[in-house]
Amino acid sequence: MRRVVRWLESGSRSVLLAVLAVTTLLRLPFLWAPLSSDEGGFLLVADQWGTTGGELYGNQWVDRPPGLLVVFRLADAASGVLGDRVALRLVALALALVAVAAAWYAGRAIAGARGAVAAAAVMAALTSTPVFSGPRLTTALPAVAFVTLSVALALAATTLVARPATRRRAGAVAAAAGVAAACGVLMKQNYVDGFVFAGVLWLIGGRRAWRLIGGLLLGAAVPILLAAVWAASEGPGIGALWDALYGFRERAVGVIIESSTVAPERRMRTFGLTLLVTGAALLAALTVRAVWRRRRSPVALATAAALAYSVIGIAGGGSWWRHYALQLAMPLALGAALAVRAGLLRVTRVAVVLALASTLVGVLWQTPVAITERPSSGTAVGEWIAASAEPGDTGFVAYGSPQVLRVAGLSAPYPYSWSLPLRVRDPDLELLTALLDAPDRPVWLVEMGSFTWWGIETEEFVAAVAEHYHQVADVCGHRVFLRNDVRRELGPSSWCPDLYGRTTSPS
Repeated sequence: MRRVVRWLESGSRSVLLAVLAVTTLLRLPFLWAPLSSDEGGFLLVADQWGTTGGELYGNQWVDRPPGLLVVFRLADAASGVLGDRVALRLVALALALVAVAAAWYAGRAIAGARGAVAAAAVMAALTSTPVFSGPRLTTALPAVAFVTLSVALALAATTLVARPATRRRAGAVAAAAGVAAACGVLMKQNYVDGFVFAGVLWLIGGRRAWRLIGGLLLGAAVPILLAAVWAASEGPGIGALWDALYGFRERAVGVIIESSTVAPERRMRTFGLTLLVTGAALLAALTVRAVWRRRRSPVALATAAALAYSVIGIAGGGSWWRHYALQLAMPLALGAALAVRAGLLRVTRVAVVLALASTLVGVLWQTPVAITERPSSGTAVGEWIAASAEPGDTGFVAYGSPQVLRVAGLSAPYPYSWSLPLRVRDPDLELLTALLDAPDRPVWLVEMGSFTWWGIETEEFVAAVAEHYHQVADVCGHRVFLRNDVRRELGPSSWCPDLYGRTTSPS
């Protein structure tokens, strides 16, 4: 056992390869797991981005930066050969491997070989646990990869600037850190963690470190300017993009607060429980203790700032979705390395092992379901419709769950495929009702939960549904409607797959 521990903490390249291999193995069972709402939805948006117009991304409006949609366009391109599920999960795997490798080099810069393996192991555990939806291509994972890469480059630049022989290279590395940090923001607009870490690290790091800030900003300007040029020339305009990323979020928080708080409060309690179960809470406590011990170190203060910002960012959103916890992965990985540097090796070993064990248990628990390709209720609806739909069919899902449309092979004529944008930008359903009354109304209409959610249903909307649609199926408790003037070869009127696999195929 001691020999294994010595090898793990040797810092050799073979150890890094082993951690990357473990990361891969933890994610493999989920290659064929059903699409999540965001996965299917962003594939839908990415696919329609280049073929339609009128909104932020083609005819679709989402409150996410263009960098994220570029990632999903890559997955969409690969899906033609690999299928949606495998394409998404392989892109997610590549991003996770980047994050783990970056955490390794960041940990090495903080605490040598032991810090490297501690940081990489924490990153592998937190980005792979099914509890945080890690194996899926969540909207947070691309940002985590770029932010962690930015931090690793910032630490490398700090080391280089301290040595006369390598000082000239430090500026270029700082610029690369800026590029990565800006790419993190272009993946998820609240992920300014890379700037927070580098800014604190260099502002209190002395005059030589101050010089690196210019390189950081210069590098960051490149992807930001590219996004601005796209928005001004091919996109909706810089003002519209800014409003989607930041103005909308302010209005959305108000809508969430005005709505029932039962669901957010329930998710908040679940979120807290997941932090305990995954070992993230223990890692956070370890990070705080390590920061206190090393409180005069610029790296410790920068780590503390990144952790504090992550907590504020998660809490400020008000939604408490579990995958939001991925924002903690970078500061907690750095915290593990910092704990090694602070002389907390034994406690760090325990915390890292517990986090890995939790992830392994979660993977083993969900593997039987994942490998049998059991559809979720949403993807089951999509499969039922796909068996009956014809090329060119369109659809709308009330409210949210855009993966239904992707699995069904339907295009989305309505710009708001998620519930929150609909509630903020079309709260009285005027645009939706007008679409349902129009000659080119959607062929398919799906009631995922209830048309009355959040009290959003209007008399005009109800009348439009009653006039133009009739129910044709109940799939796993979700009602499927078809246009009155359209005929399709329909499957069973009541259908739902078995818990561990389909027992009845739609036909």
